[in-house]
Amino acid sequence: MDLVPSELLVPPSPQQRRRLDRSLCAELLDPLLRRLARQEALCRRVLGRLARVFLHRRAHQHLGFVRIDDYARERLGMSGRELQDLARVVERVDVLPAVARAFGDGTLSWSHLRLLVAVATAETEASWLARARADTVRGLSAAVASARGDPPDPDEDTVDGETPGRFHLRCPRRVRRLWRHAAELASRMSGARLPAWRAAEAIAAEGLASEAADTTDEISESAPSRDRESHACPAVPAGAWEAIAEALPDDVERLLFNADFVNPFELDARLRAAGRALQRIDFQTGRLLRLVGELRLYRAFGFPSLPEYVRERLGCSPRKTRALVALDRRLAELPRLAAAYRDGRLSFARAFVLLPVINAENEVAWVARAQEVTIRRLGDLVDWALEAGVSEPPPAEGTLALPPLPEMHMCARDAEVRFAGPVSVVALLQTAIRAFTPPGTPRWAGLERLLRHVAAEWERRPRHRDPIFARDGWRCAVPACTARASLHDHHVLYRSRGGENTRDNRVAICAAHHLNGIHRFRIRVAGIAPHDLTWEIGFRQGRPPLLRTHGDRYLDA
Repeated sequence: MDLVPSELLVPPSPQQRRRLDRSLCAELLDPLLRRLARQEALCRRVLGRLARVFLHRRAHQHLGFVRIDDYARERLGMSGRELQDLARVVERVDVLPAVARAFGDGTLSWSHLRLLVAVATAETEASWLARARADTVRGLSAAVASARGDPPDPDEDTVDGETPGRFHLRCPRRVRRLWRHAAELASRMSGARLPAWRAAEAIAAEGLASEAADTTDEISESAPSRDRESHACPAVPAGAWEAIAEALPDDVERLLFNADFVNPFELDARLRAAGRALQRIDFQTGRLLRLVGELRLYRAFGFPSLPEYVRERLGCSPRKTRALVALDRRLAELPRLAAAYRDGRLSFARAFVLLPVINAENEVAWVARAQEVTIRRLGDLVDWALEAGVSEPPPAEGTLALPPLPEMHMCARDAEVRFAGPVSVVALLQTAIRAFTPPGTPRWAGLERLLRHVAAEWERRPRHRDPIFARDGWRCAVPACTARASLHDHHVLYRSRGGENTRDNRVAICAAHHLNGIHRFRIRVAGIAPHDLTWEIGFRQGRPPLLRTHGDRYLDA
């Protein structure tokens, strides 16, 4: 699977970089990157074919997961949306034979393919294929968006269909703790885990809807105008994309054999194998792209920036490129994390969760902990370590209790709140902060007032009087489940079998897992609530389950 010689995967020292011949480096790295990009595209096709069968059968439900996003993050280290997108592309390609042939012979990149399947039909595929061969990826994206009446391709330059923005504010540590607390409450109110920018949108909307907010400025002052004339894009070299003949490794190709007839457990194993192959390619790609970006080798091919180079020359997503390069910068300093990521012992998602807290002194402990627990628990452990100001990972099991939030007082700005999201959401939060900022005080003071107000409003709303739900954190206790709504009070030992109504025999479970997991015998739980429960996810009679955990800690590696 490794196309790149091992010596090229060792980052050069500053002294070595000064002696490098950049033209020679560009000529050496570009063919390797193009072959890696082609192998990545072929692996994505395999993943998409497996995902199509998996989703068609709703196989994640047979494995004990009620949401495809929970399954994909826990088992594959990617989002459910990405898995669904891969399946959609492959399904559409099957009815576009000319497009399929062009991709098969390397004439089209994966970026071309994603765009074409969104608009081409059996009648129009020839004209769209000719357009794809003659135009740049950016030009094709604009043409597809115009034909559909949509915004530009959200995978490339937007967040949720909007211009991307970033929020960054230095603040005292207690304000960041308040931020995380309010974001947790926002997820609880919505009934599902929210990304940071979604939580920010809910926090800002709640604050601005209250009488506590002062007169606010117009949101349009902070947000760039949608009508502003866009900057002209630099010209892309003609013939930037060239056909690549690269074979898929046999061990990956074999994953498709009889895929339509295997059971959900075998489909899961094949998806994970394809994901590991893709991750190994991504590791090599990220390492080489970081060197290309830092040495500006893309200029040797006439490209003005690294995003343009990867979009047009490699047919890859600039957004994913940024993530791979950012991850590789940290992996270069953390050899044990790099080895675990490269070998597939840690997924892309788990490696990214670790980045805020891991360093050279604690990486052994954190890499070990990341392999012991669900990704849900890993996120909880990292958040707790950041807020508690400790570097070593906390225990894999048990309650993570932080000291009470301190009263409002001035202190050093030794923390920060940051997230990326649509520019309209960033502007909305900035407006809400201004509305809560007294004259002459720093912005973080307004954020603190906003967060305390929102948290108080949400916490005073009526809750279920049963303490079981509060004890279990107002979320489903099934490992890896992110549900926070429609919670049921489940008796671990059924009352029909003599189970008592005591708290140590009861646990909060979402309705979907209660009805379709527990009572359809896809999940089993036994033990004493809340900290001594053993779960079997993907239960099957007479054979090992998909997952066996004690709380959120794996029992079978």
